[in-house]
Amino acid sequence: MKKLVVANVLLLSSLLYVIFQVTKRSLYLNQISIHANNPVSLDWRYININTNIVQNSPESIYHISLLPVYALVFLSSMLIYLGLKGKHSK
Repeated sequence: MKKLVVANVLLLSSLLYVIFQVTKRSLYLNQISIHANNPVSLDWRYININTNIVQNSPESIYHISLLPVYALVFLSSMLIYLGLKGKHSK
């Protein structure tokens, strides 16, 4: 049971790490030693990537839905809860 809890904690912490890295305002580009604006933004439902194919157009933004991530985190949390509840009721 401890392995299951540790695995899920690691999953959630890696997800938080990715979100933290994606939402930085600027990125440091080592190859050319410059700070650049981050083309990736995050809101509660999407990860948005500004491709700048068409300048200042919402059509140049690529959206990645976060709903599957929320569903997997919810499912993982429920499995932890049910596993812990079943262990304590024995």
